[in-house]
Amino acid sequence: MENLSDSQVVFLQKYHQLLEGMDEALGYLKEMPDVNQSDIAETLFADLVKAMQQLHESHHQLTSLIEVNNLEQFDSLVQSMSKWFEPEEDKSRLLLDEVVPTFKEWKGKMDQRVEPYILH
Repeated sequence: MENLSDSQVVFLQKYHQLLEGMDEALGYLKEMPDVNQSDIAETLFADLVKAMQQLHESHHQLTSLIEVNNLEQFDSLVQSMSKWFEPEEDKSRLLLDEVVPTFKEWKGKMDQRVEPYILH
């Protein structure tokens, strides 16, 4: 494990916090009974898309700090999330069958890479 500067550790902490917030938001969406017709769900999902954009923009910096081998899984998650905007998509099914499981698997792998640097 490499020694990181304080600012690099802060970057990893913020990355991890963003993942935790996204996990919480997806859990909330998954439990919504009316996710297919909900304005709140639309707003929350739009916020998740913005968070994904922030993660994507930070990946160059992330990979310069630690070894990350699963960014193709991130791309797969983006593809699954893009289906949300298709008119006939069953959003509840999409969340349960694709987005949430893919996110949780990817997040678990990212946690394994990031947490050793931020948990003391």
